[in-house]
Amino acid sequence: MTRTDATRPYPAAPPPGVSSLSELGPFRRLRPALSLSAVGQWLTVPALTASAVALTQGEDAAARAQAVGVVLGLLLLPAVLLAPLAGLLAARVDRRVALLGADALRFVIVLTVPLLDMLPWTFAAAFLAGLLSLLWTPVALAAPPALVPDGLPDDGPGGGTSGLRAAARRSALRTVSAAAPAAAALFTVLALVGAGIFDGAGERTDLVLYANAAVFLLAAVAVALIKDVAGAEPVHVPSPLALIFRGGRGGRTGAPRGLGAAVTGAALAAGAVTGAARLHAAGLGGGDAGYGAVLLALTAGLGFGIFLGPRVLRPFSRRRLLGLAVVAGALALIVTALVGNLPVAVVATALTGVAAGVAWACGTSVLAPPADPEAEAAEPVEPPSRAYPRAVALVTAFVAVAAVPPLAGALGDTRIDLGGGVYDLAGTGAALLIAAVVALLAGLLAYRRADDRRGVPLVPDLRAALRGEVYVPPGEEPVEADEPAAVRNRGVFIAFEGGEGAGKTTQARLAAIWLRDHGYDVVTTQEPGATKIGMRLRAMLLDRETTGLSIRAESLLYAADRADHVTNVIAPALDRGAIVVSDRYVDSSLAYQGFGRQQPVDEIARVNEWATGGLVPDLTVLLEVPPRTGLNRLSAPADRIESEPQDFHERVRGGFRALADAEPERYLVLDASRPQAELSREIQYRIREILPDPIPLGTEDATHTFPAIRDV
Repeated sequence: MTRTDATRPYPAAPPPGVSSLSELGPFRRLRPALSLSAVGQWLTVPALTASAVALTQGEDAAARAQAVGVVLGLLLLPAVLLAPLAGLLAARVDRRVALLGADALRFVIVLTVPLLDMLPWTFAAAFLAGLLSLLWTPVALAAPPALVPDGLPDDGPGGGTSGLRAAARRSALRTVSAAAPAAAALFTVLALVGAGIFDGAGERTDLVLYANAAVFLLAAVAVALIKDVAGAEPVHVPSPLALIFRGGRGGRTGAPRGLGAAVTGAALAAGAVTGAARLHAAGLGGGDAGYGAVLLALTAGLGFGIFLGPRVLRPFSRRRLLGLAVVAGALALIVTALVGNLPVAVVATALTGVAAGVAWACGTSVLAPPADPEAEAAEPVEPPSRAYPRAVALVTAFVAVAAVPPLAGALGDTRIDLGGGVYDLAGTGAALLIAAVVALLAGLLAYRRADDRRGVPLVPDLRAALRGEVYVPPGEEPVEADEPAAVRNRGVFIAFEGGEGAGKTTQARLAAIWLRDHGYDVVTTQEPGATKIGMRLRAMLLDRETTGLSIRAESLLYAADRADHVTNVIAPALDRGAIVVSDRYVDSSLAYQGFGRQQPVDEIARVNEWATGGLVPDLTVLLEVPPRTGLNRLSAPADRIESEPQDFHERVRGGFRALADAEPERYLVLDASRPQAELSREIQYRIREILPDPIPLGTEDATHTFPAIRDV
């Protein structure tokens, strides 16, 4: 992350009253250039694919399928294997030079494909275009935020420098993503125009390639006319294969349960459609125009699904929706594979794209931990938990686009005797059907692993969500206020953790109210200061007048408070079967005194294990918020811990993440910048999983039989 207090030579004076990106002239001039470059980048995919098909027109279907798979695989191969190398190169080249050079070189490469008219050069052009796109993409995402001037106040219009930089990066990402359906639409129009002018497939393909080269040329001219693109700064592009390897070795990426399976299923469905689209559309009588229509449906569906994902079925659990969306996309892909009708295939492909987009939005925006807006604005560096699903999607899409076309060619067309008739299954349809079955299994696995409402029937849950309500199973309705709380079979311990200003106290209070409304005996407590001894220790620990306190003494005082807290508050409540909701517990000491103070975490853990008798929460809710944002939320004067410098709180935040990564089953990690009601709903979903049996002790003794079952 770029330091906000770093000195820079000759800083530009910030323009007064900047409240939006549209008021920044350099940003307005750069965005059209990036749009043109992105359209050219996406247009390269169908253009080179169509060229490979045209160059193998006289060969059999298997050879054409093999050529399509090679082109698509080579386009993605650099992103899979050479991502860190591209990041290093992008960090050493001026951004204006990188953008201009990438567009100029892609213009030359694409232009030579119809001039040379050779299949080997088409393959080489695909690899070179993929390599240049790998260099262009991180630079294009990093350049717009760098155009926002330093020194804008954070509480000013538009959110200040950090807020505008985050908005600039989101705008750049939307610009690059929105160019995909635009490129598909342009390819479709060019294919239709070419079909009306030229008789040969080669001439029609050449028209698309020349248009693709012209788009890159226009983009290069647009960049050349811009003189104020920011210079080079560090750009980090992680290795997708390394991220996946780390994610599979103990969950070190912090990815939620089921996210990997869901992203795999969604990416497999989208990648399979992309790989088989050209040959499948040709088999349905669509040619290049049909190919473009399928790509347009897929990309537009993806964009619509990503936009729709956070908004659809608001009361419905996002963890449930994650797996269900993948299942829905796989079912739509089965329709695409089996129905031999181009309009039906286009509609089904659009539904596949929408489902994949919803799954992606749920997986990355809701389940993945939040990014720091300042780090996001400064450079396109994602935390591992966000980069992990992108790596899974990229590698899965690479395998799909490279393997599905050859698989379709190897399977070939099959005629199935149905007794009273016959059914012709194309090779592309068979390959898509296999991919759909695998995606369906991945979606079911994701649903099973990510579902946070086990035991709650799905259909009533969906119906309630369509009505804008949260479904409450019979028997879990709130009891009347004057109904005595039932004695439970066992206690449950829930701890709320997080940095300063994350909203722990608020969410702990709301969770306790919700539990009491459902008839549970709830004890709310906090650390430090839950007992009389603890209040004295709290005064010493948090008073800003306390000076000279050694780090070891601070750790031991927190452990002493915790030992008294467990003995006199938590343990007695758990013994009688109550639910204990605590604002902070052991993990706060590990994060603050361990990671924050840079002390041995294992030593602090051993001290606290002895102090608490090894008591561990059944659930730890971690609320994450960037330290600067959280500290700005505080209304009271800062205490001794809150007054620590920014880097201390950054280490604390990283410490909490490391603890959550080490024990993902015990943690629920939430983005605390989201609306309070959404956070409460997800916390309630997760708490339901660990709630004790609602039948009170003594029921069977009183009735001498099983508890009566009542219809509700």
